[in-house]
Amino acid sequence: MEKVVASVKVQGEIIVDASQEEVWNALNNPDVLMKATPGCKTLTEVEADSYKADISLGIAAVRGEYEATIRIFEKSAPNRYCLLMKADSTMGFVEGKATVELEYNHPNTIIRYEGEAQVGGLVAGVGQRILSGIAKMIVKDFFKKIAKEAKTRQAS
Repeated sequence: MEKVVASVKVQGEIIVDASQEEVWNALNNPDVLMKATPGCKTLTEVEADSYKADISLGIAAVRGEYEATIRIFEKSAPNRYCLLMKADSTMGFVEGKATVELEYNHPNTIIRYEGEAQVGGLVAGVGQRILSGIAKMIVKDFFKKIAKEAKTRQAS
């Protein structure tokens, strides 16, 4: 397999129409995490704050089935945590770390995220600019789904 490695950075923020507690709960709920993760078919908690996932994802013309491990650490409820993810497939790998911070600004909560991933194999061969754009889109989609779930849970 080709040993192309690319580095991708993502950062941004999203305003959620929900309390900080609701957003924190959504970010720590395995069912919500599974729903919010693009292409996630299964998410199994293997121990507290550690998960195994099966993810089917296409990046440009490269589609793969990924086995992933996700670990949440350095938790400071309900303000921030770090996330570590490793995913492997026959198409390549993704390894990333991100920090997620919450700030309550009545009546909304702001989610701020910043992270970096290393991508290798055929997936990295699609090109840095395309990879970066796709990564930003996937991450933004994830947080939009978290926001929607938190808002829905707060309303009920």
